[in-house]
Amino acid sequence: MPVFGTAGVRGVFNSTQTPEQVDKLIEASAFVFGRGRYGVGWDGRKSSMVMARVVAASVAGCGSDAIEFGLVPTPVLAFGTREHDCQLGFSVTASHNPAEFSGVKIFNRKGMELSREEEGRVERGIVVESSKSCATAGLIESREAVLPYIKALTARFSKAESPLRIVVDCATGPAALVTPSVLSALGNKVVPINTQVSWRFSARHPEPTAESLSETAAFVGGIQADLGLAHDGDGDRLVLINSLGRVLPDYMTSVLALEAIGKSSGSVIISENSSFAVEEAAMRMGLRVVRGRIGKTFAEIEHEGAVLATEPTKIVDPSWGMWEDGIYCAALIADVVAKRPDLRKLIDSEFEWLYRQVNLPVLVDIGKIGEEIDEYFGKYRILERRSMDGLRVVFKDKSWVMFRPSGTEPKTRIYCEARDELRLSELVEAARTLVERLARPTISAR
Repeated sequence: MPVFGTAGVRGVFNSTQTPEQVDKLIEASAFVFGRGRYGVGWDGRKSSMVMARVVAASVAGCGSDAIEFGLVPTPVLAFGTREHDCQLGFSVTASHNPAEFSGVKIFNRKGMELSREEEGRVERGIVVESSKSCATAGLIESREAVLPYIKALTARFSKAESPLRIVVDCATGPAALVTPSVLSALGNKVVPINTQVSWRFSARHPEPTAESLSETAAFVGGIQADLGLAHDGDGDRLVLINSLGRVLPDYMTSVLALEAIGKSSGSVIISENSSFAVEEAAMRMGLRVVRGRIGKTFAEIEHEGAVLATEPTKIVDPSWGMWEDGIYCAALIADVVAKRPDLRKLIDSEFEWLYRQVNLPVLVDIGKIGEEIDEYFGKYRILERRSMDGLRVVFKDKSWVMFRPSGTEPKTRIYCEARDELRLSELVEAARTLVERLARPTISAR
């Protein structure tokens, strides 16, 4: 049975994910990847420091050394793993999941999340019933990672000649320790909110959606800030809010990142659930578009020689690092928006594509959905069906619907996109009806 979900291993702390399970995961990882140094960082959840101690002790028990980077956003952990040439880095976080969840994301020595092949090796290592402990324990030591990260990141950009007034919502996660400092160092006028690191996520849900960001958006519009930036619970995601107080569609993060890197050749990897707006923007720039699996777009970067990999709210710029980095993305977008007035007009304008995601707390057989697609969606004139990642159905007018089981929670995700609100609503309702009719009882989250 697979252990890994879309991004690492997650579950409800002390229920569907226990310290004993994490101990086995880390032992197997250290066994598979061998002796050396292993990085450890954690988010602000109540469970994360407990789990981080388990991780460090498990590494040391296998005879390797654990380098604790402390309370850090996930991108900083990935950066530290690469900079310290660790065998692996373990980010103890449940990212955008609710407070009761715990989790571990694993990064290789490049700072890249594990490939499916590497995850398979670890999963096979877990089932080996031999002891992986060592007679001589390794060391556990602390290293600073935040300051080197900030120094390296700010060195990539010049100070803003036309500083922006930016509201930064850190979701009471550890990005609060980094993003406001980075943007301020680059000359911007930063208004930080939700920066008290808290395991409760009392300010808002850690997943940055239009619903969870309603108060933040109203604040951005109320003070007439130039831009609002919002993170998830561990800082690898970024959602944008315009000066009118409108939460921008997720694809705008990807489109603006493409504009910022300014490449006119090469390829870009975009996830199956990414908007056609991203594909169209990349093609206008002369880039070749390759679709990839959600949570694994980074895996195709080296094979395709890509200049960027992206999915909604996440980007990987290989010139900076091989990890999803909402903090770097915040600096990248703030820099390009400050320099280009045309982009300010773009983010304040109406949008050609309307995109919606719906999460239903049920599980369905995606194969059965495929059997009934014609009945529910045939009238929209189906142009293409894709099953690389769930089921994506594209219609003749380029509107589309996608069904996919969540890789982190017992939910089914529906993604829809269309050029007008009526068509979008029709697709969402048809998709919801189909999923609810075929739903089966949920199982415990991994």
